[in-house]
Amino acid sequence: MNALLSTALMAFLTYSSLSAASPIASYVKPDTATTSTSAAGAPTFSPLTPAEIKDLQTELILAASYKDKEQVLFPPGNGGSANNVSFQFVNSPGTPPQDGSVIVGSVDSIPGLIGTNVAAAIGFIGPCGLNVPHLHPRANEFLTVVNGTLIGAFLLEEDGMFAGDIPQVAMTLTNFTGMLFPQGHIHWQFNPTCEQAVFAAAFDSNDEGRFQVAQTFFSSMPDDVLTASLGNPSFLGPTQLDQLRGLIPEAFVVMVDSCAQACGISTT
Repeated sequence: MNALLSTALMAFLTYSSLSAASPIASYVKPDTATTSTSAAGAPTFSPLTPAEIKDLQTELILAASYKDKEQVLFPPGNGGSANNVSFQFVNSPGTPPQDGSVIVGSVDSIPGLIGTNVAAAIGFIGPCGLNVPHLHPRANEFLTVVNGTLIGAFLLEEDGMFAGDIPQVAMTLTNFTGMLFPQGHIHWQFNPTCEQAVFAAAFDSNDEGRFQVAQTFFSSMPDDVLTASLGNPSFLGPTQLDQLRGLIPEAFVVMVDSCAQACGISTT
């Protein structure tokens, strides 16, 4: 397997803890739940409760035609609000998202996506951080960096017997540069800089899914040590490096150490 991906996978397998729970596909509800109106007179977004999301999902699934769906999403007397087909990825003002956060707007959070082939995500990867190898089983992803720099890579499909390294393609993505990650292909992103990187991603499914490659593959093994080491990480950064010294390939240690030293980030 490509050396860089291999070291990233090994780091993932030996990483034992994460300072926060896995942020993938998570959405922190905005502080306000009241509908308001902007200065221009149009309604502003008001987050739906879990019960409201479930009710809308049920009604949309049962709606026979698009006109029926319109009546569900934009009922008479709602003041022309598009609230049921809108989504707030990041609270503003509010606490900035943690490094490693990926906020997904999919059918689970936007009922109006039912009947479409659309979903989206906004992600934040900190200095020297890695969005660990994963794949989306039901969607292609087109990821665009909107701030900072990321190295994106994915493995190509290999037919027949395994015979050494799997071919990999990669690209350094700077501001407003995008890259396709094909459906079902293992891919990852690494931030080689000292500044937080932010990306926006679009999916051609309203239920794209996320398959954590290493964690999912080893999840059925009874080895308690392996289970403990896997944890539930979806992001690795330099602050976790010290506890991994001697356990992960030296090449990965050198790569992260070099980046962390250049950025003045402690790895202890």
